[in-house]
Amino acid sequence: MRAFNIILLGGMLLTGSLHKSVRAQSLLDGIEDAPQVTSLLSATFKDTRIINAQSNETPGKNVLHFVIAHRFGQINEGAYALWGLDNASMRMAFEYGVTDRLAAGVARSTFQKTFEVNVKWQAFRQNSDNSMPVSVTLYSVAMANGLRWDDSTRENYFSSRLSYVHQAVVAKKWSSKLSIALIPSFIHRNLVETLTDEHDQWTLGAGGRYKVTSRASINAEYHYAVAGLPTDHVNSLSLGMDIETGGHVFQLHVTNSQGMFERAFLTETGGRWREGALYFGFNLSRVFDL
Repeated sequence: MRAFNIILLGGMLLTGSLHKSVRAQSLLDGIEDAPQVTSLLSATFKDTRIINAQSNETPGKNVLHFVIAHRFGQINEGAYALWGLDNASMRMAFEYGVTDRLAAGVARSTFQKTFEVNVKWQAFRQNSDNSMPVSVTLYSVAMANGLRWDDSTRENYFSSRLSYVHQAVVAKKWSSKLSIALIPSFIHRNLVETLTDEHDQWTLGAGGRYKVTSRASINAEYHYAVAGLPTDHVNSLSLGMDIETGGHVFQLHVTNSQGMFERAFLTETGGRWREGALYFGFNLSRVFDL
């Protein structure tokens, strides 16, 4: 009888062990067969601009994004002008997230006393499973030159002050460190300076960033004149660094473009790197959750 009980107990233990093994195996099979969750990639760039140019980022729903930008004088002005620091222009901008993908903004620059109204929309966003391999953001801005009218031979129409830029920002986050964007731009001016100047102009830009720490990155961007700009036009080239300090993003940069709005740095750049005709500047941004 004792032997029979021992055999019976051993059988029960073996049956229980097999049952647990089968149960554990079936649970693991369920986990392996479960569909993987696809998520949107975030923080392709640290801020809504790479340096001068737009990135693919928008502020987010009900977020007010406030940016103060400074651009000092030319570095080759020397010690008398403290290498450009004696002279500065400023741009102040407000951008509001209507939705997570749509933002609208206004801005004012001291350079040419320019007013801006803009809209930005994330049409496509890159996915973690690469089913959408890139992000595509569309940006449009209308600009008005606010300088006093100094041409007495021509009537001062408000429409003559207006210019427009339309862009597509095609961005890809290649890794946690590297992000790159291509930025084709169309520029239209209602009024041009000479009869030989074209109203419509095209540029192709490229920008990128490489993270060197969790809070800092090296940024660069370049804009090439494709069509419509004069042959002596200087393409915009900028190098900089992003530093995140808690609730702020601090962007330091050197560029050959004096203006900080699209028409200015895309079509009115005059500085040359080899001549030291460069401008030191920074962007300081802060977000407010409304």
